[in-house]
Amino acid sequence: MMFQRRSTRVRGFSLVEVMVTLFVIAIGVLGVAGLQLAAMRSNHSAYLRAHATLAASALVDRMRADPAGFNGLKVDTDAPAQHPMFADWAQELGRTPLKKPADAALATLDCTGAVCNSGHCAITIRWNDSRAEPAAVVGEGAYGAEAAARSVEALEFRICARVPT
Repeated sequence: MMFQRRSTRVRGFSLVEVMVTLFVIAIGVLGVAGLQLAAMRSNHSAYLRAHATLAASALVDRMRADPAGFNGLKVDTDAPAQHPMFADWAQELGRTPLKKPADAALATLDCTGAVCNSGHCAITIRWNDSRAEPAAVVGEGAYGAEAAARSVEALEFRICARVPT
């Protein structure tokens, strides 16, 4: 008796194909996780930069309320008692999530004309952002605002504001 061989096609996946597929998917998931981590770092840095920008804007508003009181003033947040309005602002700045860097004051105000042109005050806010990645391009923005990354741990926001006379 002769047996007839049926030509049946094997259907399904082999174990090697499944392992290669899982390897490719794992590499893709790791890439997405890295992108998520970078996005979280960037969002946190933007959050801190927004606080610095709003704090500088608040100080500019206070300077416009009493321009004569700020004329020729140079003060920082380590010793803010020279000007009561600046001392109140420094207290408010201390309640923000901005952390003081180890090598400098959290904020400085220089209305002597040494940093900016005469009749302008330089507001500089430096904060510790140890979770940030180093900035590739450091530039100057519109209206004299400068955001410079000195190092990964200390970021700086500086603006020159004209004080009305």
